[in-house]
Amino acid sequence: MTKKQLGIICTLLALIVCTAILAAKLNNGGLNDPSDLSAVLSAEDGINEVEEATDTETISQQDFFIDSRSEREQKDATTVQSLKAIADNENTSAEQKASATDQLQTNTLKQDKQKTIELNIKNKGYVDALCEISEDQKQASIIVNAEDGLSEKDGAVIQEIVQNAANIKDVTIEVKK
Repeated sequence: MTKKQLGIICTLLALIVCTAILAAKLNNGGLNDPSDLSAVLSAEDGINEVEEATDTETISQQDFFIDSRSEREQKDATTVQSLKAIADNENTSAEQKASATDQLQTNTLKQDKQKTIELNIKNKGYVDALCEISEDQKQASIIVNAEDGLSEKDGAVIQEIVQNAANIKDVTIEVKK
């Protein structure tokens, strides 16, 4: 084995060890005890009976979020398509092309921020979330699917998510049950 091969093998071994240590630290709060798993499974059996009664309600809630998200994505796709057509048109002036390119970039960043905010809110344990950022990017409207409603603490957490992801302080939060 050459020195180069030995160096590569040692580096890969070090990365594997680091990954194992990191995984152990991150998974420290997981299900480590077999009795924990049986408790979770028995609790889920009781929950399944209650869930059957609320399935119809849940489907209508999911339809709202799916329809709203689909409508927003169609509108955004139409906007992107028209802006690209302006930017690619040879008869368009340089100023209009620059403006269309800037709007396209702004629109893309806004879409990314909305998706990031929605994902971060879902990661906090909410069933679903929908984020709509205003055109001037100074206001955000959040619709959250929360089974038990929102406490002030939950509202503050959502506002913090929006502020961290999009630097927007004016946040309106609505709860869909």
